[in-house]
Amino acid sequence: MASTKSPKDVSWLSHYIPTYQGIKNFVGDVFPSEIMAVGEPPEKTAVESKDSVLKKPVYKMKPVPKVSGKSVHSRWYWPFAAGVLALEVISVYAMFFIKLQRATGIFMVLYGILSGLCITAGYHRLWAHRAYKASLPLEIFLAVFGASSIQGSIIWWVQNHRLHHRYTDTERDPYNIKRGFWYAHHGWILFRRQEDELGYADMTDLHANKVVIWQYNYYFFISALTSMILPTVVCGYFLGDWVGGFFWGACARIAGVQQITFCVNSVAHTFGTQPYSDEQTPKDNWITGIVTLGEGYHNFHHAFPNDYRNGVRWYDIDLTKWILWGLEQLGLAYSLKRFPRNEIMKGRATMKLKRAERFAKRVDYGTPVEELAMFTESEFVAEVKERGRKWLVIEGFIYNVEDFIEMHPGGPKLIKSGIGKDMTNAFNGGVYNHHYSARNLMNSTMRVGKII
Repeated sequence: MASTKSPKDVSWLSHYIPTYQGIKNFVGDVFPSEIMAVGEPPEKTAVESKDSVLKKPVYKMKPVPKVSGKSVHSRWYWPFAAGVLALEVISVYAMFFIKLQRATGIFMVLYGILSGLCITAGYHRLWAHRAYKASLPLEIFLAVFGASSIQGSIIWWVQNHRLHHRYTDTERDPYNIKRGFWYAHHGWILFRRQEDELGYADMTDLHANKVVIWQYNYYFFISALTSMILPTVVCGYFLGDWVGGFFWGACARIAGVQQITFCVNSVAHTFGTQPYSDEQTPKDNWITGIVTLGEGYHNFHHAFPNDYRNGVRWYDIDLTKWILWGLEQLGLAYSLKRFPRNEIMKGRATMKLKRAERFAKRVDYGTPVEELAMFTESEFVAEVKERGRKWLVIEGFIYNVEDFIEMHPGGPKLIKSGIGKDMTNAFNGGVYNHHYSARNLMNSTMRVGKII
């Protein structure tokens, strides 16, 4: 008889892992209120025009309260602060006092890449942005090993990231780069933010995801198993390096993956280029892209957030993109979202035009056409014959060539012969078809009037 179990039914997993509630009751909820949507929806009112029945919602957001330095330090987020700082201290200790064996080092790097990919492909592109859909086995795998770098549960991580995208560079951005590089990289995770400092993030899709809720309920055990116990046992039992397994395979690996993830919040908002948008701080940086498994193409990501690619060009070093494409070929991932190529090109074109406009503002184009003096043909001839002006006409504009006669690449004779005449035909190919450089030089340094 065919099974009636839903393809997303993961309740069977709960039988193999003890309940998390007892530990939560003892140490407190490490991630308070994370199972709920962050903050409250913005206040909304419907306003109707007298001339139309169309409703026009008006959204209002309370200003973020100012917090004194003293109260900030009194709100240390102790569970995370203690854990993150302890891992960093242990890692530094290992660098000086614990020998790194070759086999352990290889394991640390490979398992670190796996941990990072579960963050980038799972926490970030699958759950935070819904950039693709995953089969149940892949979703469980990403949920389990996504916990191996101790970056919080899926719900906690995703809600912060969605807040970051909605409120980028504002006081409601959890890792707001405007508060400084250190705050965006590391400081934000050390302090607890109050409810009135948060914005609103819609989390209803994840509340309905059984894998996500299962990971949340048993996060402590899943994380302990995959982050500390598994690497220590693998290195100890199979490689004969129990000490190195703990210090390098577990602690140093976790700290390294965390720091690499934090670089997306800090480095990718500080250094690099902005080929798609410059309204906010995100930057594209191929070096950061290598280190973060593809997350360094952050300008593209903020412009097109639900595209499964961060490095959209084929040569962009986005390992996560290539992994997801491979999983799609295997049938483990599907419905990979791709922004239309035309819209991506439009973003690049817009930025190139903006840069061209900024560059053009630094260039002297001479007196604007609307500010030029106006002359009739008879007035022009009189200026040349009676006042000795060294003027000629090209395409209806009057040019003073007095200081250019001896500089003319074709010699002074032709210039002198054209004084007092309309030399449009000669200029446009009758004698020589002049380049834009010649036109620009004339317009910026010689143009003095216009024939009417």
